[in-house]
Amino acid sequence: MSRQWHQARLPWLAWALSVVAGLAAVAASGAWIYLQQRQLAEARRDLAALQARPAPPAPSAPAEPEADFARRLPSEANTATWVNDLQRAAAQLGVTVVSVTDAPRTATPTLLGRHDLQLTLRGAYPQIKLVLKELLDRHAGSTVNRLNLRTMTNPGDVEASVSVTRWSRPLPPPAPAASGVAR
Repeated sequence: MSRQWHQARLPWLAWALSVVAGLAAVAASGAWIYLQQRQLAEARRDLAALQARPAPPAPSAPAEPEADFARRLPSEANTATWVNDLQRAAAQLGVTVVSVTDAPRTATPTLLGRHDLQLTLRGAYPQIKLVLKELLDRHAGSTVNRLNLRTMTNPGDVEASVSVTRWSRPLPPPAPAASGVAR
């Protein structure tokens, strides 16, 4: 008889537990939907506030068109200043400047001037990147052409061979020669 009593109650207990679990799931989904609706209402309020703001004034057009990129480059590049900036940035960031070589090519009226610099730097990779970033930010007419990295025996240190070109604007065209004889 005790066995029948247990078997008779088991289906009711399972049914009651499934009803409670179902009610908990409905309550959880209701709470989730409520939170989603609240976030949507906040987003709509933020959008309405943004749309109510006055539009920023349109930027005025420049008085004259920008010169081509070559005219925005610096005139003849001063390599000594660039190397001093390199040494200062490297010293601040714990990078060793092993060597710097320069191969200049003077500007002509039709060609950009350039200084092809070969650098060898030693230190931690992130610091070498920061040195190069600072130089490129400070000297806008510079480009990195090649960067080769070699690991050193000290873990975390690398030797970087860097090829950098410093560009300068072309020379102004020669003034036309005066032709004709004064009368």
